[in-house]
Amino acid sequence: MLSFLPFVGMHAQCVMSADDLEFNASDGTADIKLNLSVDEAGRYFGIEFYMFLPSGFTVVTEEDGGELFELWGVNSSRWRNAEVAGKYFSESNSYNIILSSSAGRKINNNSGYFFSATIQADETVASGTYPVTVKKIEIADGTNQIDIEDFTFNIIYTKAAKTYDLTVTDAGMATMYLDFPVTIPSDANNLPAVYYVAGIEGNTLTMYEVENTIPANTGVIVVGNQGTYTFTESTGTVAAITDNLLKGVTASTSVSSLGGTIYTLGRGKNGGLLGFHKYTGSTLGANKAYLTRNNGNVNAFDFQFPDGTTFINRLSVTGQKNEIYDLQGRKVENPTTGVYIINGVKTILK
Repeated sequence: MLSFLPFVGMHAQCVMSADDLEFNASDGTADIKLNLSVDEAGRYFGIEFYMFLPSGFTVVTEEDGGELFELWGVNSSRWRNAEVAGKYFSESNSYNIILSSSAGRKINNNSGYFFSATIQADETVASGTYPVTVKKIEIADGTNQIDIEDFTFNIIYTKAAKTYDLTVTDAGMATMYLDFPVTIPSDANNLPAVYYVAGIEGNTLTMYEVENTIPANTGVIVVGNQGTYTFTESTGTVAAITDNLLKGVTASTSVSSLGGTIYTLGRGKNGGLLGFHKYTGSTLGANKAYLTRNNGNVNAFDFQFPDGTTFINRLSVTGQKNEIYDLQGRKVENPTTGVYIINGVKTILK
């Protein structure tokens, strides 16, 4: 508080305000501008106010490589681009700003002055509209201390959706584990399907399909033709899958830190059948899903899909009469690797 001046009360002709601020996360920072309009008679030397930012937003300080609060006069050549002395104190996103004139300069009979501050948002902030409150505004003219009415404006924050590119090899399958929810792409030429492991019977994994969106922190198996699929962050609420046995890592991780016997997607010895086999490496790559068991009695697990999908060797369908179609219903004479309908059954050729 500018306590060296007597209190006068609300002064109707002194107004502080701000327009709503559109803040795109891809820009990194944004500038808050607080407009100040003063009356004809006033010749003010200082102002103090409190600004309350929403959680996750902070002012970029000089220590961060930014600027402190500044006072600019956009209509007066005397004040144009003239920075004034200022200081602030931060506690729980509450900023107490005290600005005073320097070199005998005064704010007088003009409008269009504004305070500016550069803000940033941390990773926890989602897209949305966030209110900013400015209150306890006091302006001093050397004799009196005048209250200005509190006000609120909004930060309209837009956060670019995260994406992840998953490559499916000619095996027709890949695993994925992300720490954010994603929408399953719908590519008319490839139509990837996504599954999780709901149970184990002997050495067979019971697979259930994931539809539309994949929750965060969910290990999945993606089935599709060879290619790269882009998964885009989902902005809606996605319920967790509670019966999924697949786990995963988001960064390169030492297997010794995971515990149990680790199984990962791959082929057996000498290019054998595709399945979840005991992992013999020391490190799991980022964004990979895996299966863990308390004992290692089973060397490998195969798959049982809910719609009757099977995995067969491509040689087993050559040299015999088979009705083979792609996923668009077109008959195929010489299938390569990928997903086909063979004799009425969705089948993955490897």
